[in-house]
Amino acid sequence: MKKLLYLVAGVIALAATAGLTSCLGDEPGADNSWREKNDAYMMEKEGETDADGQKVYTRINCNWDPNGYVLMKWHNDRSLTSKELAPIATSTVDVIYRVRNIDGLGLDSSYYNTTPADSIYRTVLNQNIQGWVIALSNMHIGDSCTVLIPYNQAYGLNSKGSIKAYSDLVFDVKLVGIPGYLRPLK
Repeated sequence: MKKLLYLVAGVIALAATAGLTSCLGDEPGADNSWREKNDAYMMEKEGETDADGQKVYTRINCNWDPNGYVLMKWHNDRSLTSKELAPIATSTVDVIYRVRNIDGLGLDSSYYNTTPADSIYRTVLNQNIQGWVIALSNMHIGDSCTVLIPYNQAYGLNSKGSIKAYSDLVFDVKLVGIPGYLRPLK
């Protein structure tokens, strides 16, 4: 009887040790190869240059998070939009967007929206992922950009729908309007 008790106690101790060891490692269900691929993607894109040796993407840091940033590539002449309004975190914005992961898999798009207008997504800016707040607050009405959002400024180690944990997000976004510069009172 005593031997059986020691055997059961040993099995319990072994199981507890294995459980504790797994808790000290990566998050449960973490896909480390996907995380590493996303880390490498952002490093590659940040260093990417065009034929003239100029950086393709501009790193935009945020003031409220020393580690927060996005990479942006504008598709329009910014001198033509620089006098237009730029949103603040509490602004209601109208955007057209498409988002995919680094493998090019489409994840979402405003092109399916019919309200408030065709292809428009209307939202209060700070009710979105941090990467959107960083990117859109650096855009003016009429700007069109490709925005690379690192996973720590998106959904981080959490999955959301078809977006896997540790997914960097690639947005093609156009800021169409700012129907509410400040968030309306409720």
